[in-house]
Amino acid sequence: MSLRLIPFKKSYSSDYDDILFDFYIPALEASVQYDRLAGFFSSTSLAVAARGILGLVKNNGVLRLIVSPKLSARDIEVMIDSSTSPEKYIEEKMLQDLENLENQFIRDHVYALGWLMANSRLQVKVGIVYGTNKAPLNYKEIQQCGLFHQKVGILRDKEGNTVTFSGSVNESATGWLENIEEFKVFRSWEASEREYVDTDVQKFERFWNDLSTKVRVIDIPSAVRNKLIELAPSDFDTIGLEKWYSSSRKAKKVRLLPHQQNAIELWWINNRRGIFEMATGVGKTYAALGCLRRLLLSQSKLLAIITCPYHHLVVQWKREIDRFGINVDKIIVADSTNPSWKKALTDSMIDIVLGYHSKVLVLTTHVTFSSRSFCEIIERNKANISILVIGDEVHGLGAFKSRQGLLEGYNYRLGLSATPKRWFDSLGTQLLYEYFGDTVYEFGLREAVSTINPATGETYLTPYRYIPKFVSLTEEELVEYMKLTRAIASKISSSGDGIVIDEHVERFLYARANVVKNAIEKYRMLEEILEELGKSLRWTLIYCSPQQIDRVMKMLNKRRIVAHRFTMDEGVVPEDRYGGRSEREFILEKFAAGDYQVLVAMRCLDEGVDVPQARVAILMSSSGNPREYTQRIGRVLRRYPGKNEATVYDIIVKPSLGKIPPELKKIEERIFKKELLRYREIAKIAMNNAAALLVIDQAEEG
Repeated sequence: MSLRLIPFKKSYSSDYDDILFDFYIPALEASVQYDRLAGFFSSTSLAVAARGILGLVKNNGVLRLIVSPKLSARDIEVMIDSSTSPEKYIEEKMLQDLENLENQFIRDHVYALGWLMANSRLQVKVGIVYGTNKAPLNYKEIQQCGLFHQKVGILRDKEGNTVTFSGSVNESATGWLENIEEFKVFRSWEASEREYVDTDVQKFERFWNDLSTKVRVIDIPSAVRNKLIELAPSDFDTIGLEKWYSSSRKAKKVRLLPHQQNAIELWWINNRRGIFEMATGVGKTYAALGCLRRLLLSQSKLLAIITCPYHHLVVQWKREIDRFGINVDKIIVADSTNPSWKKALTDSMIDIVLGYHSKVLVLTTHVTFSSRSFCEIIERNKANISILVIGDEVHGLGAFKSRQGLLEGYNYRLGLSATPKRWFDSLGTQLLYEYFGDTVYEFGLREAVSTINPATGETYLTPYRYIPKFVSLTEEELVEYMKLTRAIASKISSSGDGIVIDEHVERFLYARANVVKNAIEKYRMLEEILEELGKSLRWTLIYCSPQQIDRVMKMLNKRRIVAHRFTMDEGVVPEDRYGGRSEREFILEKFAAGDYQVLVAMRCLDEGVDVPQARVAILMSSSGNPREYTQRIGRVLRRYPGKNEATVYDIIVKPSLGKIPPELKKIEERIFKKELLRYREIAKIAMNNAAALLVIDQAEEG
């Protein structure tokens, strides 16, 4: 694993962050070398410095520590008055501290350090700070002058990537998960941060090589070294460390933000029913898991079902559930990747009734959830079981086939979507609201890019630039477009006063939308955008139609841009050739690392897929569906360390009103004005709102 794959924040604070699980553990799992300016020597500070070290141990990594002896004013007096050398006195003080390993956390981590030292994978040096009178400073004087109070850490992976962090930590292991800690993080692969990385590395190396004028650095006294080695059990293994990093401990650190707590409360007082209408990336998954956790605590027997559009979202939910620490007796994945899901679901429901289990969680896809097999198992075994259903991307459950899964036997219901209203389907929309209940909490795009997240001090979503690019249909495309428009107008007018969108009209509407989606001028505009982005092109998503994807890939290949498709054809089942991951997971990981500059995507990247590294979206194809549009923009607005802004290029077909027959011109003007309203809404909240709105106004005028 590479350090580049970890979504480091610019800074961490224990007030808001789970520093152990968000920083130390993933960073050390990716590292093969760890240098640490660790503060005052004690068994406690050694243990705190070793937090998360399990990954480094498993990687056969090496650790270098610099510590300072914690000497009191009385210690200094004794050292000056006695004939004992400072080094010998310091050795005795350090040995005394190692005699008192006050709790199991300290013991396990000091044992690990002793084992590393015995295996030549740990080096420790001692820094003695001297004052102007050439006498060692006591620990209070050291704190006042700042030396060894600022902790510095340096992490390196096998590829040579470097991450440094510097800040303060209260080295108390009595409440080791609650240590007060703040630090900033710098990455060698980010040009703007490289200077800070170099400064931290030089600072450490200056101390390590005893080049500081105020600090004398010596090797750890041999007696202390031998004591550490002696403490390490001969049969040392990692089990002692692993128990400190289990998901049950991790669960305690997930903190719900005020807006999520508000959403949970509103759902609860609405009889545990309702819809969260929340923008992509503002935490509706955790809000939903907060609802689930509260319900689990209130029910003696509960079957919880989370249904989402695709299997890769099932995997994503499972990861977040583990992180959140949901406590259930069993988790079942019920979809095409698990051939035994029917038996597992049946057996688990029977076990709940018989009292062998009390809480079971089912993760499934909309297809399986609405299947006859799934519904029959639920209906057959639901007696005396309370059931919660959470519908992720709940708009999908309003489709005719999916709505078959909305059983009346589900007592508690929660829908999640940035845009729950279904496009051109008022009946499906009405059914969803009747089944799940009204929207009980709303947190839209405007709020998400303007409201400060108290956990980060930044807005929930990344501010963005919106760059609309208008193109026209060719003569040939315009002829086809007009032909379809006439057919639609004819069908609608012949249906009388009410507008009826039957399957014939729908077919013409989709055919006309495809003409716009696949307009030939869009390729020319894409070339211009690629030229504009130039060599900085990275972490870019291009959304296109099935008809466009081959040509777009050829255009990228011609420019030697490293790109990959992300479609429904990529596998979702783990395979050995992808290191035990699915093909989709492998592609997303390569994109996150920057190995793929561009993902060329179709619809399957719209819903729920996390690609927070993405900074640029190019919308070549859009169905006109507001939900699809919002999802695609939202995909590049997720927060990610170092991502200060995002850019959305929107390639829009402008009707050639001067070439349209008079009887159809008003229809086209009305359609275009309606679409412009949507573009204006996106433009109004963009960083470059004035420029974006000007382009839209000019397009409307002519």
